[in-house]
Amino acid sequence: MNQPTLLLMALSLTGCGLFQRPFRPEHAPPAEAAAFQFPLGFPPGEHTFIPSTHSAAVQLAMDDFLPRDARPPRNATPDEVCLMRRESYDVLAKNLSEDVVLVAFTPGKGVCASEGLTLDLGATYAVDVRGWRILAVQR
Repeated sequence: MNQPTLLLMALSLTGCGLFQRPFRPEHAPPAEAAAFQFPLGFPPGEHTFIPSTHSAAVQLAMDDFLPRDARPPRNATPDEVCLMRRESYDVLAKNLSEDVVLVAFTPGKGVCASEGLTLDLGATYAVDVRGWRILAVQR
């Protein structure tokens, strides 16, 4: 093959990745969304304030811990399938310094498997909130 043909083939193979749509969350159908009534103001009572750096650090770490396109193997047990769902994990986030946020994922209490099996699951991430990159992971 000549060089232009090889170049064209290489570009066409890498171009397939350019057509993947970015992740967008699912929205409820318009009728269901229209039926939802927001309260006037934020409801009173206990609230959880999540600083913007913690929110972004958690998302960055979760995208590494459980990528959105990750799928359990075909012969996965129900517990393995459960542990592949993001909502199965509790999250702790804490500033280690002005530039680093620690983010820890642990299976929620009573979620998926018996507690003894889940003690060694999860991970802790050190996230650089200035450069928005993962500094280190402890599993």
